[in-house]
Amino acid sequence: MIVDTVKGCAYVLTCTTACTVHAVFDGASPLLVLEAGEEGQYGFVAPTDAVEVSDEHALVTQTFKGAVPGLSARDGIQPGDDATLKSLLAESGTFTGTVNANGGVNIPLAVGAPTDTGAVNRLHAAGLAGVTDIFSQHAYLNTGSITATGTAATTALIPGQYAQVRVPAGTHSTIVFPFTGPNGQHNYSNFAGFSIPWRILGAGKITIGIGRGSKTTRSDLTQGSYSIIPGNNLAHNSGEILDITFDNVRDATRGGYVVKVREIYALSEAAGWRVKTTTSFVPATHNEPIPSIVNKIIYHQRTQYKFESEYISYGSLYLLTGGGQTVQLHKIAAVRGVNAFETGLGISSIVTDLPGNASGDVYMHVGSAVRTLYQPGNINPVYYALEALARNDIEAEETADFVDINIPL
Repeated sequence: MIVDTVKGCAYVLTCTTACTVHAVFDGASPLLVLEAGEEGQYGFVAPTDAVEVSDEHALVTQTFKGAVPGLSARDGIQPGDDATLKSLLAESGTFTGTVNANGGVNIPLAVGAPTDTGAVNRLHAAGLAGVTDIFSQHAYLNTGSITATGTAATTALIPGQYAQVRVPAGTHSTIVFPFTGPNGQHNYSNFAGFSIPWRILGAGKITIGIGRGSKTTRSDLTQGSYSIIPGNNLAHNSGEILDITFDNVRDATRGGYVVKVREIYALSEAAGWRVKTTTSFVPATHNEPIPSIVNKIIYHQRTQYKFESEYISYGSLYLLTGGGQTVQLHKIAAVRGVNAFETGLGISSIVTDLPGNASGDVYMHVGSAVRTLYQPGNINPVYYALEALARNDIEAEETADFVDINIPL
């Protein structure tokens, strides 16, 4: 595709696959400006009034600071012989001089005295924040349709927005929280991720079905059982199930809590259903119990799952914590992700299992979710921002064939 540019200005290319950028000349052969070896973000300076990008779904965004004089770009950014920066998201570089981000690709809202482009940068940053909000839709908590087993009591603290569930001492419950909201779609959901306010004061787990295909929900099972399994007698589909377990037991020696994620997925009908178990360790003091200080469960994927025959991680699962922690965003699993080819919303409900506590009531709270849509080119910038901010707390991953666990309490 041809992209109009301003000669001498700096641009950032965001591509979903390997691609090239050529400068377009009148009456002359195109000049190779950038060769991106894989998906990611790359910088270049436009030498002409237009460039040709081989990836039809790529984004080309102008930055508001010129690049370092003499900077060239091929397979990333290569300023001279002493520095190589192949990807703004991955590989590191070595420099003989002082590195100044404002001399290359501009970072909006840079710390320090205002520059001649300070106002423009702030408008640009504010605009990006607004765009992210525009590409999000509220998935309202349908408080009137929450179901809970046993003697659990559900209270709509804010109807359609925020609910509390109380499980009496010595009992247990499985609670299903449905979500609803606007969805402009036809056969494709455009689902790129979600963020759900969720918190329980004790042990428990949350199970979430995402993507295409029916799911079967089961109640009042042990924590090690599966509360959601693929529906229609385990019929093959491209959706998946995320099962997150919190034992609420602090490891005093290591100083933190173990969180276990089980991802149920299928790459093909022949391969059958598989389970990837990810074990994470979240450092926390005795004043920061997990999951009591969890504010949100977050899932985002960079682009759509492309039905590959091998397992490729497109998405990540995160916890947003509060309390006195200095690291508030924790990556607890890397998962395959889903394709947007579906008639559903990507996510329509969550299931929470509370095993109860013999010594007292257990409370939990859930709020309305935010469902994120893809931006042009089926790219989700929120995923890249979360990856940059989160601490990776993953310790171990193990994959095996799916074997159902269905043990009643």
